[in-house]
Amino acid sequence: MASRRRPAPALLPPAALLARVRRHIVDHDLVRPGARVLVAVSGGPDSTCLLLMLAALRRSLRFEIVAAYFDHRLRGARPAERERNAVRALCERLGVPFRCDAGDVRAHAKARRRSIEEAARELRYRYLARAARAARCDAVAAGHTRDDQAETVLLHLIRGSGLRGLAAMAPSSAWPLSTRSAAPRLIRPLLCLSRHETERCCRAAGVTPLRDPTNRSRSHLRNRLRHDLLPRLRKYNPRIEEALARLASAASGDIELLERLATATLAGASIEDGVVRIARRTFGDLPQALRAHTLRLACAQLLGDARGLSERHVRAVLRAADAPGGGQLDLPRGLRVTVERNSVVLAAKTARAPRALPDRKVALPVPGAARLGPWTVRAELIARPRSLRAASDGAALLDPAACGTLWLRRRRPGDRFHPLGLPGPKKLQDFLVDARVPRAERDAIPLVCSERGIAWVVGQRPAEWSKVGPSARRALRLRAERA
Repeated sequence: MASRRRPAPALLPPAALLARVRRHIVDHDLVRPGARVLVAVSGGPDSTCLLLMLAALRRSLRFEIVAAYFDHRLRGARPAERERNAVRALCERLGVPFRCDAGDVRAHAKARRRSIEEAARELRYRYLARAARAARCDAVAAGHTRDDQAETVLLHLIRGSGLRGLAAMAPSSAWPLSTRSAAPRLIRPLLCLSRHETERCCRAAGVTPLRDPTNRSRSHLRNRLRHDLLPRLRKYNPRIEEALARLASAASGDIELLERLATATLAGASIEDGVVRIARRTFGDLPQALRAHTLRLACAQLLGDARGLSERHVRAVLRAADAPGGGQLDLPRGLRVTVERNSVVLAAKTARAPRALPDRKVALPVPGAARLGPWTVRAELIARPRSLRAASDGAALLDPAACGTLWLRRRRPGDRFHPLGLPGPKKLQDFLVDARVPRAERDAIPLVCSERGIAWVVGQRPAEWSKVGPSARRALRLRAERA
Protein backbone atom coordinates (compact mmCIF):
# COMPACT_ATOMS: atom_id res chain seq x y z
CA MET A 1 0.00 0.00 0.00
CA ALA A 2 1.47 3.33 -1.05
CA SER A 3 2.12 5.74 1.81
CA ARG A 4 0.18 8.97 1.83
CA ARG A 5 2.14 12.13 1.11
CA ARG A 6 2.13 14.29 4.20
CA PRO A 7 0.89 17.85 3.58
CA ALA A 8 3.49 20.60 3.76
CA PRO A 9 3.50 22.34 7.14
CA ALA A 10 1.68 25.66 7.06
CA LEU A 11 3.61 28.94 7.06
CA LEU A 12 6.91 27.33 6.03
CA PRO A 13 9.00 29.01 3.30
CA PRO A 14 10.44 26.93 0.43
CA ALA A 15 13.36 24.84 1.67
CA ALA A 16 15.82 26.14 -0.97
CA LEU A 17 15.11 29.80 -0.14
CA LEU A 18 15.23 29.08 3.58
CA ALA A 19 18.65 27.44 3.19
CA ARG A 20 19.99 30.51 1.34
CA VAL A 21 18.77 32.89 4.02
CA ARG A 22 20.21 30.66 6.74
CA ARG A 23 23.59 30.62 4.97
CA HIS A 24 23.48 34.42 4.57
CA ILE A 25 22.75 34.87 8.29
CA VAL A 26 25.55 32.51 9.34
CA ASP A 27 28.14 33.80 6.84
CA HIS A 28 27.63 37.40 7.97
CA ASP A 29 27.16 36.59 11.67
CA LEU A 30 23.84 38.45 11.72
CA VAL A 31 22.21 36.58 14.61
CA ARG A 32 24.03 34.78 17.39
CA PRO A 33 22.61 32.08 19.68
CA GLY A 34 20.59 33.55 22.53
CA ALA A 35 19.94 36.83 20.70
CA ARG A 36 16.58 38.61 20.49
CA VAL A 37 15.68 40.22 17.17
CA LEU A 38 12.98 42.80 16.49
CA VAL A 39 11.46 42.16 13.03
CA ALA A 40 10.13 45.26 11.24
CA VAL A 41 6.94 44.13 9.47
CA SER A 42 4.71 46.29 7.27
CA GLY A 43 2.55 43.51 5.84
CA GLY A 44 4.08 43.68 2.34
CA PRO A 45 5.73 40.72 0.58
CA ASP A 46 9.30 41.49 1.65
CA SER A 47 8.69 42.03 5.36
CA THR A 48 6.18 39.16 5.48
CA CYS A 49 8.80 36.87 3.94
CA LEU A 50 11.31 38.15 6.51
CA LEU A 51 8.98 37.27 9.38
CA LEU A 52 8.30 33.80 7.93
CA MET A 53 12.01 33.12 7.41
CA LEU A 54 13.12 34.18 10.88
CA ALA A 55 10.22 32.34 12.51
CA ALA A 56 11.28 29.17 10.66
CA LEU A 57 14.95 29.58 11.62
CA ARG A 58 14.64 30.70 15.25
CA ARG A 59 14.73 27.19 16.71
CA SER A 60 17.68 25.80 14.74
CA LEU A 61 19.74 29.00 15.12
CA ARG A 62 18.57 29.45 18.74
CA PHE A 63 17.31 33.02 18.80
CA GLU A 64 14.03 34.75 19.64
CA ILE A 65 12.02 37.25 17.60
CA VAL A 66 9.51 40.03 18.28
CA ALA A 67 7.53 41.71 15.48
CA ALA A 68 6.92 45.46 15.26
CA TYR A 69 4.53 47.41 13.02
CA PHE A 70 4.55 51.20 12.56
CA ASP A 71 1.67 53.23 11.09
CA HIS A 72 2.84 56.37 9.28
CA ARG A 73 -0.74 57.78 9.11
CA LEU A 74 -0.31 58.57 5.43
CA ARG A 75 -3.07 56.41 3.88
CA GLY A 76 -6.00 56.77 6.24
CA ALA A 77 -7.16 54.87 9.31
CA ARG A 78 -8.93 52.00 7.54
CA PRO A 79 -5.99 50.75 5.38
CA ALA A 80 -3.65 51.08 8.37
CA GLU A 81 -6.04 49.10 10.57
CA ARG A 82 -6.27 46.39 7.91
CA GLU A 83 -2.47 46.16 7.71
CA ARG A 84 -2.01 46.14 11.48
CA ASN A 85 -4.65 43.43 11.98
CA ALA A 86 -3.14 41.30 9.21
CA VAL A 87 0.32 41.48 10.73
CA ARG A 88 -1.04 40.80 14.22
CA ALA A 89 -2.97 37.75 12.95
CA LEU A 90 0.12 36.34 11.23
CA CYS A 91 2.17 36.86 14.40
CA GLU A 92 -0.45 34.98 16.43
CA ARG A 93 -0.30 32.04 13.99
CA LEU A 94 3.51 32.02 14.23
CA GLY A 95 3.59 32.48 18.00
CA VAL A 96 5.55 35.74 17.72
CA PRO A 97 5.04 38.64 20.19
CA PHE A 98 3.62 41.70 18.43
CA ARG A 99 4.15 45.42 19.04
CA CYS A 100 2.78 48.44 17.18
CA ASP A 101 2.74 52.22 17.24
CA ALA A 102 1.92 55.19 14.97
CA GLY A 103 3.34 58.60 14.14
CA ASP A 104 2.15 61.71 12.32
CA VAL A 105 4.63 61.87 9.44
CA ARG A 106 3.12 64.93 7.77
CA ALA A 107 3.28 66.97 10.98
CA HIS A 108 6.85 65.85 11.59
CA ALA A 109 7.87 66.73 8.03
CA LYS A 110 6.40 70.22 8.39
CA ALA A 111 7.91 70.85 11.82
CA ARG A 112 11.41 69.63 10.86
CA ARG A 113 11.32 70.80 7.22
CA ARG A 114 11.81 67.28 5.93
CA SER A 115 10.43 65.56 2.86
CA ILE A 116 7.65 63.05 3.52
CA GLU A 117 10.06 60.20 2.76
CA GLU A 118 12.70 61.54 5.18
CA ALA A 119 10.16 62.19 7.92
CA ALA A 120 8.63 58.70 7.54
CA ARG A 121 12.05 57.06 7.72
CA GLU A 122 13.05 59.11 10.78
CA LEU A 123 9.88 58.37 12.76
CA ARG A 124 9.95 54.69 11.77
CA TYR A 125 13.54 54.15 12.90
CA ARG A 126 12.95 56.12 16.10
CA TYR A 127 10.05 53.82 16.95
CA LEU A 128 11.99 50.67 16.06
CA ALA A 129 14.86 51.74 18.33
CA ARG A 130 12.41 52.33 21.20
CA ALA A 131 10.64 49.03 20.58
CA ALA A 132 13.95 47.16 20.44
CA ARG A 133 14.99 48.58 23.82
CA ALA A 134 11.61 47.77 25.36
CA ALA A 135 11.70 44.21 24.02
CA ARG A 136 15.37 43.75 25.02
CA CYS A 137 16.42 43.14 21.40
CA ASP A 138 19.98 43.84 20.32
CA ALA A 139 19.20 43.84 16.59
CA VAL A 140 16.42 45.01 14.27
CA ALA A 141 15.81 43.01 11.06
CA ALA A 142 14.66 44.87 7.94
CA GLY A 143 13.28 43.20 4.82
CA HIS A 144 15.60 44.79 2.25
CA THR A 145 16.14 42.54 -0.77
CA ARG A 146 18.64 42.30 -3.61
CA ASP A 147 16.28 44.45 -5.70
CA ASP A 148 16.35 47.14 -3.01
CA GLN A 149 20.14 46.92 -3.06
CA ALA A 150 20.22 47.45 -6.84
CA GLU A 151 17.86 50.42 -6.61
CA THR A 152 19.95 51.96 -3.81
CA VAL A 153 23.16 51.62 -5.85
CA LEU A 154 21.47 53.38 -8.80
CA LEU A 155 20.09 56.12 -6.54
CA HIS A 156 23.55 56.84 -5.13
CA LEU A 157 25.14 56.60 -8.57
CA ILE A 158 22.74 59.22 -9.93
CA ARG A 159 23.43 61.48 -6.94
CA GLY A 160 27.20 61.03 -7.23
CA SER A 161 27.69 59.93 -3.64
CA GLY A 162 31.04 58.17 -4.17
CA LEU A 163 32.35 54.79 -3.06
CA ARG A 164 30.28 54.71 0.13
CA GLY A 165 27.14 55.20 -1.96
CA LEU A 166 28.09 52.33 -4.26
CA ALA A 167 28.49 50.09 -1.20
CA ALA A 168 24.78 50.76 -0.55
CA MET A 169 23.36 48.52 2.21
CA ALA A 170 25.51 46.16 4.26
CA PRO A 171 24.13 42.89 5.72
CA SER A 172 24.78 44.40 9.16
CA SER A 173 25.28 48.09 9.93
CA ALA A 174 25.12 50.68 12.67
CA TRP A 175 21.77 52.24 13.50
CA PRO A 176 20.94 54.88 10.85
CA LEU A 177 19.89 57.55 13.37
CA SER A 178 21.73 58.93 16.37
CA THR A 179 20.09 57.96 19.67
CA ARG A 180 20.56 59.11 23.25
CA SER A 181 20.95 55.56 24.52
CA ALA A 182 22.54 52.41 23.12
CA ALA A 183 21.18 51.66 19.65
CA PRO A 184 20.53 48.21 18.17
CA ARG A 185 22.28 46.86 15.09
CA LEU A 186 20.36 46.92 11.82
CA ILE A 187 20.51 43.59 10.00
CA ARG A 188 19.26 42.63 6.54
CA PRO A 189 18.77 38.85 6.27
CA LEU A 190 17.06 39.02 2.84
CA LEU A 191 19.78 40.73 0.78
CA CYS A 192 20.41 37.32 -0.79
CA LEU A 193 16.84 37.11 -2.21
CA SER A 194 15.09 38.93 -5.02
CA ARG A 195 11.69 40.58 -4.67
CA HIS A 196 10.24 37.85 -6.90
CA GLU A 197 11.55 35.24 -4.47
CA THR A 198 10.00 36.93 -1.43
CA GLU A 199 6.63 36.80 -3.17
CA ARG A 200 7.20 33.11 -4.00
CA CYS A 201 8.00 32.53 -0.32
CA CYS A 202 4.69 34.06 0.75
CA ARG A 203 2.73 32.00 -1.80
CA ALA A 204 4.42 28.76 -0.74
CA ALA A 205 3.65 29.49 2.93
CA GLY A 206 0.01 30.17 2.09
CA VAL A 207 0.14 33.83 3.11
CA THR A 208 -1.31 36.66 1.02
CA PRO A 209 0.73 39.81 1.66
CA LEU A 210 -0.74 43.29 1.40
CA ARG A 211 0.14 45.76 -1.36
CA ASP A 212 1.14 49.37 -0.76
CA PRO A 213 -0.32 51.48 -3.60
CA THR A 214 2.36 54.16 -3.10
CA ASN A 215 4.92 51.68 -4.48
CA ARG A 216 3.35 52.20 -7.92
CA SER A 217 3.48 56.00 -7.79
CA ARG A 218 6.09 57.50 -10.10
CA SER A 219 6.31 60.64 -7.98
CA HIS A 220 9.12 58.96 -6.01
CA LEU A 221 12.52 58.60 -7.67
CA ARG A 222 13.03 55.07 -6.37
CA ASN A 223 9.76 53.96 -7.97
CA ARG A 224 10.79 55.50 -11.29
CA LEU A 225 14.05 53.55 -11.13
CA ARG A 226 12.11 50.38 -10.30
CA HIS A 227 9.47 50.69 -13.01
CA ASP A 228 11.30 52.62 -15.75
CA LEU A 229 15.11 52.43 -15.55
CA LEU A 230 15.71 48.86 -14.33
CA PRO A 231 13.48 47.28 -17.03
CA ARG A 232 15.54 49.16 -19.66
CA LEU A 233 18.80 48.00 -18.09
CA ARG A 234 17.58 44.39 -18.17
CA LYS A 235 17.67 44.61 -21.97
CA TYR A 236 21.46 45.00 -21.67
CA ASN A 237 21.86 42.57 -18.78
CA PRO A 238 18.92 40.35 -17.80
CA ARG A 239 20.55 39.87 -14.38
CA ILE A 240 21.27 43.53 -13.75
CA GLU A 241 20.14 43.35 -10.09
CA GLU A 242 22.74 40.67 -9.37
CA ALA A 243 25.42 42.70 -11.15
CA LEU A 244 24.62 45.81 -9.11
CA ALA A 245 24.57 43.75 -5.91
CA ARG A 246 28.06 42.41 -6.74
CA LEU A 247 29.24 45.99 -7.30
CA ALA A 248 27.86 46.94 -3.88
CA SER A 249 29.62 43.97 -2.27
CA ALA A 250 32.97 44.90 -3.85
CA ALA A 251 32.63 48.54 -2.79
CA SER A 252 31.67 47.42 0.71
CA GLY A 253 34.91 45.46 0.99
CA ASP A 254 36.93 48.53 0.02
CA ILE A 255 34.97 50.65 2.51
CA GLU A 256 35.71 48.13 5.27
CA LEU A 257 39.45 48.42 4.59
CA LEU A 258 39.28 52.23 4.56
CA GLU A 259 37.35 52.23 7.83
CA ARG A 260 39.98 50.08 9.52
CA LEU A 261 42.76 52.38 8.34
CA ALA A 262 40.79 55.48 9.36
CA THR A 263 40.12 53.97 12.79
CA ALA A 264 43.85 53.35 13.21
CA THR A 265 44.53 56.97 12.25
CA LEU A 266 42.04 58.30 14.80
CA ALA A 267 43.51 56.02 17.48
CA GLY A 268 46.40 58.49 17.65
CA ALA A 269 44.14 61.54 17.76
CA SER A 270 43.04 63.43 20.86
CA ILE A 271 39.30 63.04 21.52
CA GLU A 272 37.96 64.94 24.52
CA ASP A 273 34.83 66.90 25.48
CA GLY A 274 33.33 66.92 21.99
CA VAL A 275 36.59 67.82 20.26
CA VAL A 276 38.70 65.66 17.92
CA ARG A 277 42.25 66.88 17.34
CA ILE A 278 44.25 65.19 14.56
CA ALA A 279 47.94 65.91 14.02
CA ARG A 280 48.10 67.95 10.83
CA ARG A 281 51.32 66.33 9.69
CA THR A 282 49.83 62.85 10.11
CA PHE A 283 46.62 63.89 8.35
CA GLY A 284 48.52 65.46 5.46
CA ASP A 285 50.61 62.33 4.86
CA LEU A 286 47.52 60.16 4.24
CA PRO A 287 46.25 59.31 0.73
CA GLN A 288 43.36 61.53 -0.33
CA ALA A 289 40.71 58.80 -0.04
CA LEU A 290 41.86 57.88 3.46
CA ARG A 291 41.90 61.54 4.55
CA ALA A 292 38.28 61.91 3.47
CA HIS A 293 37.32 58.71 5.25
CA THR A 294 39.13 59.73 8.43
CA LEU A 295 37.28 63.05 8.37
CA ARG A 296 33.91 61.32 8.02
CA LEU A 297 34.75 58.90 10.82
CA ALA A 298 35.77 61.77 13.11
CA CYS A 299 32.45 63.52 12.39
CA ALA A 300 30.58 60.31 13.16
CA GLN A 301 32.40 60.00 16.50
CA LEU A 302 31.31 63.51 17.42
CA LEU A 303 27.74 63.49 16.10
CA GLY A 304 26.79 59.81 16.05
CA ASP A 305 26.83 59.64 12.24
CA ALA A 306 28.10 61.61 9.25
CA ARG A 307 24.72 62.63 7.82
CA GLY A 308 24.78 66.00 6.09
CA LEU A 309 28.52 65.91 5.40
CA SER A 310 28.64 66.02 1.61
CA GLU A 311 31.57 65.56 -0.76
CA ARG A 312 31.63 69.35 -1.17
CA HIS A 313 32.15 69.81 2.58
CA VAL A 314 34.88 67.17 2.68
CA ARG A 315 36.75 68.79 -0.22
CA ALA A 316 36.55 72.18 1.51
CA VAL A 317 38.11 70.78 4.68
CA LEU A 318 40.87 69.02 2.74
CA ARG A 319 41.69 72.27 0.88
CA ALA A 320 41.89 74.13 4.20
CA ALA A 321 44.15 71.42 5.65
CA ASP A 322 46.50 71.79 2.67
CA ALA A 323 46.59 75.61 2.75
CA PRO A 324 49.69 77.13 4.41
CA GLY A 325 47.68 79.34 6.74
CA GLY A 326 44.94 76.90 7.67
CA GLY A 327 41.46 78.27 8.28
CA GLN A 328 38.11 77.69 9.89
CA LEU A 329 34.93 76.17 8.43
CA ASP A 330 31.41 75.80 9.77
CA LEU A 331 29.81 72.56 8.61
CA PRO A 332 26.25 71.25 8.93
CA ARG A 333 24.78 70.19 12.30
CA GLY A 334 26.87 72.67 14.28
CA LEU A 335 30.23 71.13 13.40
CA ARG A 336 33.23 73.47 13.21
CA VAL A 337 36.60 72.55 11.70
CA THR A 338 39.65 74.64 12.61
CA VAL A 339 42.95 74.05 10.85
CA GLU A 340 45.69 75.15 13.23
CA ARG A 341 49.41 75.21 12.71
CA ASN A 342 49.89 71.63 13.90
CA SER A 343 46.39 70.20 14.15
CA VAL A 344 43.08 69.72 12.37
CA VAL A 345 40.43 70.26 15.05
CA LEU A 346 36.79 69.16 14.76
CA ALA A 347 34.44 70.47 17.43
CA ALA A 348 30.74 69.80 17.95
CA LYS A 349 28.45 72.70 18.72
CA THR A 350 28.00 71.45 22.27
CA ALA A 351 31.74 71.05 22.86
CA ARG A 352 32.94 72.56 26.11
CA ALA A 353 35.98 74.79 26.14
CA PRO A 354 38.88 73.15 28.01
CA ARG A 355 39.40 74.39 31.55
CA ALA A 356 42.23 76.79 32.25
CA LEU A 357 45.24 75.20 33.93
CA PRO A 358 45.88 75.96 37.61
CA ASP A 359 48.07 79.03 38.10
CA ARG A 360 51.05 77.38 39.77
CA LYS A 361 54.55 76.03 39.01
CA VAL A 362 55.21 72.28 39.01
CA ALA A 363 58.83 71.06 38.95
CA LEU A 364 59.70 68.73 36.06
CA PRO A 365 62.49 66.33 37.09
CA VAL A 366 64.91 65.00 34.46
CA PRO A 367 64.42 62.12 34.09
CA GLY A 368 60.90 61.96 35.50
CA ALA A 369 57.38 63.27 35.04
CA ALA A 370 55.18 66.11 36.26
CA ARG A 371 51.45 66.77 36.08
CA LEU A 372 49.63 70.07 35.64
CA GLY A 373 45.85 69.83 35.39
CA PRO A 374 44.97 67.07 32.91
CA TRP A 375 48.46 67.18 31.35
CA THR A 376 51.36 64.89 32.17
CA VAL A 377 54.80 65.73 30.77
CA ARG A 378 57.55 63.09 30.85
CA ALA A 379 61.25 63.84 30.45
CA GLU A 380 64.11 61.50 29.58
CA LEU A 381 67.68 61.83 28.41
CA ILE A 382 68.54 59.95 25.21
CA ALA A 383 71.47 59.67 22.86
CA ARG A 384 71.39 62.37 20.21
CA PRO A 385 69.13 60.97 17.45
CA ARG A 386 69.96 61.27 13.78
CA SER A 387 66.78 63.25 13.17
CA LEU A 388 65.98 66.12 15.52
CA ARG A 389 62.41 66.30 14.27
CA ALA A 390 59.92 65.29 16.98
CA ALA A 391 57.73 62.30 16.19
CA SER A 392 54.46 64.12 16.98
CA ASP A 393 52.94 67.38 18.20
CA GLY A 394 52.97 65.94 21.72
CA ALA A 395 56.75 65.56 21.78
CA ALA A 396 59.83 67.79 21.63
CA LEU A 397 63.62 67.36 21.57
CA LEU A 398 65.61 69.93 23.60
CA ASP A 399 69.24 70.51 24.54
CA PRO A 400 69.65 69.49 28.21
CA ALA A 401 72.67 71.77 28.64
CA ALA A 402 70.71 74.81 27.45
CA CYS A 403 67.62 74.11 29.53
CA GLY A 404 68.84 73.48 33.07
CA THR A 405 66.09 73.18 35.68
CA LEU A 406 62.58 72.85 34.24
CA TRP A 407 59.04 73.35 35.47
CA LEU A 408 55.48 73.49 34.10
CA ARG A 409 53.03 76.38 34.28
CA ARG A 410 50.23 78.06 32.35
CA ARG A 411 50.67 81.28 30.38
CA ARG A 412 50.74 84.66 32.13
CA PRO A 413 50.27 88.25 30.96
CA GLY A 414 53.40 89.61 29.31
CA ASP A 415 54.91 86.20 28.46
CA ARG A 416 57.41 86.30 25.59
CA PHE A 417 58.60 83.37 23.51
CA HIS A 418 61.35 82.88 20.93
CA PRO A 419 59.88 80.24 18.52
CA LEU A 420 62.22 77.83 16.80
CA GLY A 421 63.27 79.15 13.41
CA LEU A 422 62.41 82.82 14.03
CA PRO A 423 65.08 85.55 14.38
CA GLY A 424 63.84 86.88 17.70
CA PRO A 425 61.28 86.62 20.50
CA LYS A 426 57.66 87.78 20.30
CA LYS A 427 54.69 88.00 22.60
CA LEU A 428 53.33 84.56 23.44
CA GLN A 429 49.86 85.95 22.77
CA ASP A 430 50.87 86.84 19.21
CA PHE A 431 52.48 83.46 18.68
CA LEU A 432 49.30 81.64 19.74
CA VAL A 433 47.19 83.87 17.49
CA ASP A 434 49.50 83.17 14.54
CA ALA A 435 49.31 79.44 15.33
CA ARG A 436 45.49 79.71 15.16
CA VAL A 437 45.00 78.40 18.68
CA PRO A 438 41.40 79.30 19.67
CA ARG A 439 41.12 81.91 22.40
CA ALA A 440 39.22 79.53 24.70
CA GLU A 441 42.08 77.00 24.59
CA ARG A 442 45.09 79.25 25.21
CA ASP A 443 44.97 79.08 29.01
CA ALA A 444 44.72 75.27 28.80
CA ILE A 445 48.12 74.83 27.10
CA PRO A 446 51.02 73.92 29.44
CA LEU A 447 54.40 75.64 29.06
CA VAL A 448 57.73 74.00 29.82
CA CYS A 449 59.92 76.75 31.31
CA SER A 450 63.44 77.30 32.64
CA GLU A 451 65.41 80.24 33.98
CA ARG A 452 65.95 81.37 30.38
CA GLY A 453 62.20 81.49 29.62
CA ILE A 454 59.69 79.32 27.82
CA ALA A 455 61.49 76.26 26.44
CA TRP A 456 58.47 74.59 24.81
CA VAL A 457 54.85 75.53 24.15
CA VAL A 458 53.29 72.07 24.35
CA GLY A 459 51.70 71.05 21.07
CA GLN A 460 53.52 73.86 19.24
CA ARG A 461 57.24 74.63 18.82
CA PRO A 462 60.18 74.56 21.20
CA ALA A 463 62.21 77.72 21.69
CA GLU A 464 65.07 78.61 19.36
CA TRP A 465 67.51 78.74 22.28
CA SER A 466 66.46 75.28 23.58
CA LYS A 467 67.11 73.37 20.35
CA VAL A 468 69.69 70.58 20.36
CA GLY A 469 73.05 72.15 19.50
CA PRO A 470 75.48 70.75 16.89
CA SER A 471 77.97 69.58 19.54
CA ALA A 472 75.41 67.99 21.88
CA ARG A 473 75.81 64.26 22.38
CA ARG A 474 72.52 63.85 24.24
CA ALA A 475 69.00 65.17 23.85
CA LEU A 476 66.19 65.80 26.30
CA ARG A 477 63.04 64.16 24.99
CA LEU A 478 59.76 65.53 26.33
CA ARG A 479 56.38 63.86 25.82
CA ALA A 480 53.09 65.47 26.77
CA GLU A 481 49.81 63.58 27.25
CA ARG A 482 46.38 64.87 28.17
CA ALA A 483 44.43 62.61 30.51
